Amino acid sequence: MVKRLLGICCLLAMVAGMAAQNKVVEKSARRVPSWLNTAVDGCLVVTVTAPTLAQAQEKALTEIGERIVRAVATNITVAQSNREQEVNADGHITSTDDFQRETTLTAAKVPFITGVSLSKAEDIYWQLLRDKKTGAEHYEYSVKYPFTEEEQAKLIASFEKQDKEKMAQYEELERKLEHITRAGDIAQAMAELNALEHYFFDGVRIGQVEALKQRYAQLYQSMTVTGEFTAAGTYTCRVLLSGRPLQTDEAPKVRSDCATVLGVRPADGAYAISFDATDCLPEEENTLDITFFVNGHRLAHKAVIGGASVQDSPAFSVVPEGKIMLTADSVSVTDRRIVNLNIRLTLNNRGGTPFGLKSIELQVPDFSAPIVFDDIDGVYTSKGVIQIKARAEGAFTALETKKSSLDFVQGAVMLVNPQTGAVERIRLSLPYVTNWE
Repeated sequence: MVKRLLGICCLLAMVAGMAAQNKVVEKSARRVPSWLNTAVDGCLVVTVTAPTLAQAQEKALTEIGERIVRAVATNITVAQSNREQEVNADGHITSTDDFQRETTLTAAKVPFITGVSLSKAEDIYWQLLRDKKTGAEHYEYSVKYPFTEEEQAKLIASFEKQDKEKMAQYEELERKLEHITRAGDIAQAMAELNALEHYFFDGVRIGQVEALKQRYAQLYQSMTVTGEFTAAGTYTCRVLLSGRPLQTDEAPKVRSDCATVLGVRPADGAYAISFDATDCLPEEENTLDITFFVNGHRLAHKAVIGGASVQDSPAFSVVPEGKIMLTADSVSVTDRRIVNLNIRLTLNNRGGTPFGLKSIELQVPDFSAPIVFDDIDGVYTSKGVIQIKARAEGAFTALETKKSSLDFVQGAVMLVNPQTGAVERIRLSLPYVTNWE
């Protein structure tokens, strides 16, 4: 009790000392108002100091807004820090205490705080003070601002309503993640998440939004392109998201070294590419090079055509397509050591004829040596897209050169043609993604 009284006495002595050090040069009223430095029911009383009157008014508005914010949302944190600095000038050491405060929830995030205005103040009192020793001047600005319990309750209800709506919006975006059917929905979700990240004022929900944004961004890595020859001189292709059709707003760009591209038109969520392959030579590898741009992300696809005979699609036609997925069981960041490499490759069995898979040869830009899977001896009978999974056990070292978005895995698959019994080498050139940088 004695210590507490001594502390209060010291504080009063300091205030008295400061008052004695300053001289009142000018003031807004002859008498000091009775509400100054007191608690007033139904009002907020704030006092600030600043070099100019305009700065003092701005600081007072900020202080009033922060006081209302703390009264409305009890879980809003105000980060405070004291920064002490000692300046040595001609042997005299001067200490300054710079008090900084940052309110996490600002008027921009809570629209109902923007109504704070000095025109609503019940009373304002200010003084221009001059330091008797240094001659430096500053303003001491005080405001009596109305803020009743009824108004506080109204603002709390408004805040809670808005906060619940924002949380419901986040939960809806989380639910939509697994049900995306349009590429535009991804861009829209990212925009909404950016707005939510700006609104949320607590670390937990900000972290949740950042994690959901990453999951949406990773959707682009799960996109592939698939297609088939649906008629003479027509190749129909579409974008898939994790194996599901994805509607895109922009038609693909198509080029070919031998075929003449006649047009690209929408076809029930896909795109039908019309071409003339009269000038394609059967002994060469002829392709349609198809590129989709989905929200700025590039998806490349090659459709292999067989010269003039392509007008009648062959019964046996197996084509590598989409992206090659490379994932390691573990990755060491320091020495780029990769343990056990899992590979997923997509083959499109267009004709639906059963075929055998003998081996896979891949030249991945991340590795100096090719990756070879021999003696697979797999038999596949279904028509359409087939996922081939292979696993290379052991340790690998990834190159340090940064992978370009235009890099492709080159290689081939060795297939058994059931019509001839011969082993055919089908070349591939596909984009790829990894779970390491």
